Amino acid sequence: MKWLFYTLTFGASLVLSGCSSVMRPPSATAFMSSYEKDYTVVNMSLSLYGGDLDNDSVYYDNHTDQFDEHSEWVFDLTETIFWNKGFFSIGLGGQTVTPFVQLGFVSPYVGLSAWSSIYSPVNIGNYLSDDFWKDVSYGAMLMQQIPIGNELKIGLTEHFSRNGVERSLSDNVEGFMAFSFPEPHPLFYYEVGGGFFVSYHLEKATIALEFRYGRDLDNKQNRFAVTLGVFGVKGKMSAQEKMQEKEQLIKMKKEREESEERRKARALQSLEEYEERENE
Repeated sequence: MKWLFYTLTFGASLVLSGCSSVMRPPSATAFMSSYEKDYTVVNMSLSLYGGDLDNDSVYYDNHTDQFDEHSEWVFDLTETIFWNKGFFSIGLGGQTVTPFVQLGFVSPYVGLSAWSSIYSPVNIGNYLSDDFWKDVSYGAMLMQQIPIGNELKIGLTEHFSRNGVERSLSDNVEGFMAFSFPEPHPLFYYEVGGGFFVSYHLEKATIALEFRYGRDLDNKQNRFAVTLGVFGVKGKMSAQEKMQEKEQLIKMKKEREESEERRKARALQSLEEYEERENE
C-alpha cells in the first residue's frame, strides 16, 4: 500500500509540475523533523508574507507594446513528504501550485538542505534547448537546532535562494472582437536572509512556528515570512524516540510498583491496628 501511496503522490506532482515554477524557501522544521525516522515525515504548513511585496503591479512597456502585470502571493500552502535514511533526507512536495524537490544532510543539531522547483516533463525539451535555469526557483539553507527537553526545540536558519514572482505579459490590442491572452513569464530575484523557529512535539504530531527575513538583492527590498506547520510521522520511530518510549515504560512500571508497595503497606498497617484493637 505504501508504494502505491508514494507512486500516486509522485504522479500527482508531475501532473501539477506545469502549473508554476515560482516558490519561496520551504519550511526548516519540516526538514529537521525528518532525522532518523527511516520512513516518512508528512508536513503541511501555511506561510504568510509581508514587507515590500511586488503585488498587483501593472506596467506598460512602450517598446514591446505590452502590459506587464506582477502578482506576488501573500500566502503559500506547502505539503511535503520526506524519506529519511540516517543523516540523509529527500523530499517531494508542492508549494501552492509549484512542485519541488528537497534533499540534504540532517542531524539532531545541524542540517543543510537544497531545493529546486520541478520542470514539466512535457516541456523539458524546450527548457533544455534554452537556458535550463532561466525559469527555476532554487536555494540552500543552513539550520542549527537545540533540543530543550524531549518535546521543545529551537533553532536558527540562514538561506540563499532564487525566489519568483508570478508575472504575465499581454499585448495592447484595440478594436472589436480583439483579444489578448496573458502569457506567464515568471520574474525571479535573488534573496539572502535568516530566521528562527520553535517546534513542540506532541503525542502523534509536531507543531512549529517559524519566522524568516529575506533581503531582495536585485531590487533592494525587504520581505519576511511567518510559517505555521504541522508534521506527522509515518513509519519507524527514531532511536531517540525508542529510548524515550523505553524510559517512559520503565517510569510507569516503577510507579506501579511503588503504588503496589504503598497499598501493601497500608493494608499491613490496617491489619496491625486491627490486631492491636483485638488484643486490648
